[in-house]
Amino acid sequence: MNIREFQKIVIEKARKKGFSDCEVYYQKGSSFQICVSGGEVEQYETSVCSGAAFRGVINGKTGFAYTERFDEYAAEFVVNAAVENAEIAESETEEIFFEGGEYKQLKLYNEELDKISSEEKIKCAKDTEKAAVEYSDKVRAVDRCIYADENAEVRIMNTKGLDAGYTSNSMLTYVSVIGAENDDIKTGGDFFCGNDFFKLNTKELGEKAADETIKHLGAKSVKSGIYKAVIKNNAMADILATFSDSFSAEQMDKGLSMLAGKENSKIASDCITIRDDGLLEGGYASAVFDGEGVPCENTVVVENGVLKTFLYDLKYAGKYGKKSTGNGFRVGFKSPVSVGCTNFYIDNGEKSFDTVVKDTGNGILITDVTGLHAGANPVSGDFSLSAEGFLIENGEITRPVEQITVAGNFFKLLNEIKETSDDLKFGMSGIGSPSVSVENVNISGL
Repeated sequence: MNIREFQKIVIEKARKKGFSDCEVYYQKGSSFQICVSGGEVEQYETSVCSGAAFRGVINGKTGFAYTERFDEYAAEFVVNAAVENAEIAESETEEIFFEGGEYKQLKLYNEELDKISSEEKIKCAKDTEKAAVEYSDKVRAVDRCIYADENAEVRIMNTKGLDAGYTSNSMLTYVSVIGAENDDIKTGGDFFCGNDFFKLNTKELGEKAADETIKHLGAKSVKSGIYKAVIKNNAMADILATFSDSFSAEQMDKGLSMLAGKENSKIASDCITIRDDGLLEGGYASAVFDGEGVPCENTVVVENGVLKTFLYDLKYAGKYGKKSTGNGFRVGFKSPVSVGCTNFYIDNGEKSFDTVVKDTGNGILITDVTGLHAGANPVSGDFSLSAEGFLIENGEITRPVEQITVAGNFFKLLNEIKETSDDLKFGMSGIGSPSVSVENVNISGL
């Protein structure tokens, strides 16, 4: 039985049981991952998982159930289980089911990626590791080099007439490098993500990871003080990711966002525009529609420093008289819908990274921040993070810097950004940022 037939049978049985409205959400995923070390395959994993979740309203209450089987018996089981769950449900929140709409045609699935053999994938990882090791005699080892890919299929059908689906695939190559000089040891890494296997340059990836690692050898701290700073794209993306929930209507509704009540108010400097673009070509988190079937959008969340909108799913959009922004997602088919980001990022500026560094004059380039889970409060915006980077002297990047702590507040930081460069980069979470310059950053060092 194919999944569309199963969905139709479930909905038919649900109607006969008395469900006024319902939906069947299906998700399938398959993954492949290998890890190489010392030129040998250390780990090799494949997995396949699929399931369908039923959500429906009966006698004014919501029932939920899921199954990993797709036959007549499973259809009967999932509907009966939802009836039982509805009887004990305490929430009386009105469920909203999307009636369907027009979907953008996105190239989320690349047939060529699925044709890549296991041997080619292993060679990809080995070549990346080799490029890193051979880049410099200061590279002591490659800690790990991973190649991974996955396929996903999503289908949703409901009693409002919605019947939609899409497939996607993607790949990731990640390399972690250990560099050493005398007694000084540093680690670093880099990655490539996309769905075009042939865009990956293994030599370039390995060498870049090695170069970025050994550049930090010989790092020393600096005196504590207030510095001008350039926060590198990857570090700023990590910071933005930590506080991205502040832009969620769900978090706002729960009193967990400092941005509550600030729509159409200025919350950042004029050079800051933040988007959540589910339709981004080649985006790590692009999707045709969200977990409720609502079309994904290119949503301007902050425009020239002004908060234009929160991110909404159907539930919170209905509660606040707004339109869903297509941000109701599920962690998996067993999970309920919650508000989540797609490709969430700060827009590029016009100046190059080198120009932004030159304009800084004297200060610090922050290339990495750590301790985001323990050293940041996602609600208040306060953070105190271990960091490393380089000194900027007379507009030039000079010696490496380590053993410093960067402290501040995310919402204040947004207001103090002077410039954004044109080097937008996404992290593996789908959150991205260009490098940004900040006038006053509190640095604790010597």
